[in-house]
Amino acid sequence: MLFCVIFIGIRSFVKSRTTEIQTPMHCTVSILIPAYNAESFVGTALQSALDQTWPDTEIILVDDGSKDQTLAVANRYESARVKVISQENRGAAAARNTALREAQGDFLQYLDADDFLSSDKIREQLILLQEKPDYLSVSSAIYFFDGEDPDSGLLERSGALDTDDPVQFLMQLLGSEGPTRTVPYGAWLTPRSVATCAGPWNDDVRSPDDDGEYFARVLLASQGIRASKAGRYYYRKFRHGGSYSTTYSEPMLRGRLHSMNCKANYLLARTKDPRAYRALANRYVDLAFGAYPAFPKLTEEALQKAKEMGDTDYIPKFGTWKGDLLRKLLGWKAAKRVHATYHRTADHVRAIRHHQ
Repeated sequence: MLFCVIFIGIRSFVKSRTTEIQTPMHCTVSILIPAYNAESFVGTALQSALDQTWPDTEIILVDDGSKDQTLAVANRYESARVKVISQENRGAAAARNTALREAQGDFLQYLDADDFLSSDKIREQLILLQEKPDYLSVSSAIYFFDGEDPDSGLLERSGALDTDDPVQFLMQLLGSEGPTRTVPYGAWLTPRSVATCAGPWNDDVRSPDDDGEYFARVLLASQGIRASKAGRYYYRKFRHGGSYSTTYSEPMLRGRLHSMNCKANYLLARTKDPRAYRALANRYVDLAFGAYPAFPKLTEEALQKAKEMGDTDYIPKFGTWKGDLLRKLLGWKAAKRVHATYHRTADHVRAIRHHQ
């Protein structure tokens, strides 16, 4: 008799859980894709959106004035489920805002045109948000180099954590203990209600960190995060340029500083925790490190902001043992000057050899 009772209980639980997973909720997900000069990749991105096992999706691609065949490739996918919009070049944030204005979904999935999604990503995240309508869901990410097997890339789960404290999460993400943690913006699944509270993308200033600024607002507008153990966001990296976020020029570094100032304002409006100030100081030092010695004025502005946050003893690493040794012996500014001089000389020698 006891066995029968246990069996019936287990069967009822399994049946209810199966029903829950099969029909988690009735909602539409808008997959929003900004695209610029991505003719080689945009088809893969669109196909991954179409292949989602969650059936109720709309896909909106905004071509931001591409000079290659991106728009032509995207137009081949246009259908009742895929809407393609073309606009003059105004930057990724402006393209995302265009897509956002067109979106009708209850949830938002952003996807860069050179990245793609695993087929189960959206479904698995929606299951987690069934009873958490004011929460975000985050998946793991795989970072892979273009031309290599995506599944052989680096699986990153450092940002995929459950929390009911978005302020604490943002402090940790910014790196209160040193290096920052990274969550590519396509790893998030965002309820439309939370995104509405956060507001649109900031497209007044072009910034490589526009996604960091936007999702700082989205995080703080949410009640917390639920991490998906299944589903992946595949982030394509390039060994020789090709990535907007890794290009160092004064306008782009200025954009980073603008985004950093915004994030500081958002976070400090919610907490006075010393860890928040330390995290922000660390990130300002990162920016100064990247700007020096090419842009000394911007370097000093970033270091001044770090001081306003209470300063920090954090110093970024060079990434090579020689650079880190020079940093310890000479200080980071002198080491950066030596590094810059070496590369200028090497470039000059290569140019001479090329013309001989």
